[in-house]
Amino acid sequence: MNEKLSGCSLADVLERLEKGKIGHHAAMKWLNIDSLNELVEIMHTNGRLMPGHQPMKVSPATRALVKAIWRPNPAPQ
Repeated sequence: MNEKLSGCSLADVLERLEKGKIGHHAAMKWLNIDSLNELVEIMHTNGRLMPGHQPMKVSPATRALVKAIWRPNPAPQ
């Protein structure tokens, strides 16, 4: 499954997860995280919903933190 995610952006991976095209495990492996809670928070912070989940309110402080630490991927060479 991760071969299909090679070269994908974060937005691509989260969209595929939201639409059910990839599973939680594949997304967590691509994100290099071990916690399902982290995956849920990443999805909600980026305005996405996990399949079967309800919308979650993300605090302005959390949004500001994510915005402050976000870095774009380097351009491919």
